[in-house]
Amino acid sequence: MLILDKENRPEWRLAPQVEPSLELLQLAKKNNLHPVIVKLLAGRGLQEQKKIEEFLEPRLADLPQPLEMGGMKEAAAMAGQAVLTGMPILIWGDYDVDGTTGTALLVSFFQELGIQATYIIPNRITHGYGLHVDLLRTLAPAESAQKNLLITVDCGISASEEIAAAQKMGFRVIVTDHHEPPPGASAADAVLNPRQSTCTFPTKELAGVGVAFYLACGIRHYLRAKGFFKEERREPDVRDLLDLVALGTIADLVPMGQINRILVKEGMRRIEQQKRPGIKAMLDVGGLLNRQKRLIGSLGSEDIGFLLAPMINAAGRLAEARLAVRLLLTQSRAEAMLLAQELQALNKRRKMIGQDVYLRAVTLQKQQVEATNCLILKGDYHHGVIGIVASRLVERYHLPTILFSQEKDGQGEVICKGSGRSMPGVNLHAALARCSETMIRFGGHAMAAGMSVSEDLFELFSQRINEEIGRQMNDVKQVAKLTIDLEAEIDEIFSSDCGKQLQLLEPFGPGNKSPLFYTKKARVVESKSIGAENEHLKISFKSNGLIQKGVGFGLGRYQSDLNQDNNPAIAYSPMANRYRDILNWEVRVAGIQIQQKQKVQEKNI
Repeated sequence: MLILDKENRPEWRLAPQVEPSLELLQLAKKNNLHPVIVKLLAGRGLQEQKKIEEFLEPRLADLPQPLEMGGMKEAAAMAGQAVLTGMPILIWGDYDVDGTTGTALLVSFFQELGIQATYIIPNRITHGYGLHVDLLRTLAPAESAQKNLLITVDCGISASEEIAAAQKMGFRVIVTDHHEPPPGASAADAVLNPRQSTCTFPTKELAGVGVAFYLACGIRHYLRAKGFFKEERREPDVRDLLDLVALGTIADLVPMGQINRILVKEGMRRIEQQKRPGIKAMLDVGGLLNRQKRLIGSLGSEDIGFLLAPMINAAGRLAEARLAVRLLLTQSRAEAMLLAQELQALNKRRKMIGQDVYLRAVTLQKQQVEATNCLILKGDYHHGVIGIVASRLVERYHLPTILFSQEKDGQGEVICKGSGRSMPGVNLHAALARCSETMIRFGGHAMAAGMSVSEDLFELFSQRINEEIGRQMNDVKQVAKLTIDLEAEIDEIFSSDCGKQLQLLEPFGPGNKSPLFYTKKARVVESKSIGAENEHLKISFKSNGLIQKGVGFGLGRYQSDLNQDNNPAIAYSPMANRYRDILNWEVRVAGIQIQQKQKVQEKNI
């Protein structure tokens, strides 16, 4: 059982403070690193010069080679032979950002080789996730034709029956995926998935687009050995694909370990160069470019996670994900702008639908009185937004959450299609696997998963998954914690030296979270609740004579308390705000503790 205080607030916890090593201090002096940056590096275990340099200046040369990935020799040879013999190639991707960027990456790569690969992204609503035999049959080669090559992106690892059917239709199949493999060997002709137990690749945490990138590298390596590249045929520069890798990797929230950090850091540089018309158009309609079409400030992980990725995702959630792939592939600036504007409009609509579903889910949750280890809600919700809403509910209730939409299948039977999100310490995929007999299908990973459940077995499923998640918690009370890196005053963090150097820690994500600071007594000079439901907080602080504007998302309930106490303790981080071609850094308030109400033990804060 997860424990919060009576006002549903997580406990604050100050991360252990680590003394910087002599090696770190010497490096800091040499490079004029701000004391806050030094403390953050020490807290992340970066105390040796080599590790610090690898972190601050990741190099493509340090990436593992393609053939280190299990199955790469077979997959690269199969795809390489398809290129050499002119075998038709079909890319089958998923409809999320990871899948669409991975699909665009491979299609773009094959185009550079002179091959016009076709692609298909199933419809989220009508087809659902993964391979579908009926849809595949419409694309199968004629009986007398040569075999075709089918490459999956961000899906396929659990689709043994569908793969076997595809092979009977005349496809050779390469699976590229990063989701948890089921027991037993895949039916595919070649499989690339770092999570396979037999794969010795240095990380298991690549996104689907990262696996697709490595396949492109492997194919290039194979064709180079075959003498495919000559004076009249230029060898593709795979670095030009890293903008897509950065988009998909950040959006899929995979851990930002060394390999992903290298890929994403370089990919973000490529995005800043604006070479791909579709990405440039998204930067423009997203408000990240000035009138001269130059980036306002530098690109951050949040710009991708909260501006670019949702636009791409909106295509698959409310319309057709092919729109996003078209945007990422087009070489026409005019077409790119039209498609980017269409995705922006879809994303605005997605936000409105999501807010409606969220409020209805919160109302339904308030009506439930039974204690639970997992929040499970079912309704006539729009299937395209339930994953996003589930994430918001996890943040609100600090419980693993599965949201189900009710739909009818081809036979008129009601099917509950769910999307679940978890929290650190609870492996949602493992819990689902232990009650797999109650579902039609499921897939995903520890923090996010999708599943389909028949209406008849829904109550049994709900009971079983609640038990399995409870078993993981092992009857130990878990306290939701807001983990804070350092105590620091607002004016120190927002100084120009510290602010610029904080960007050296990018890209942020799981495993390298954005730093969170706190101050014991923030001086509030203005505050008011904002938003349709007054759920947010607009707030300004005075620190060392300087006024710093800020916002607290989901913290509108503190407004009445701030009227009585304008010196609360706050947990906060810097947030970029671009307006009228100017970049301003504002305070994102992550938590508030009113002084009169604080009950935090000294061992925490």
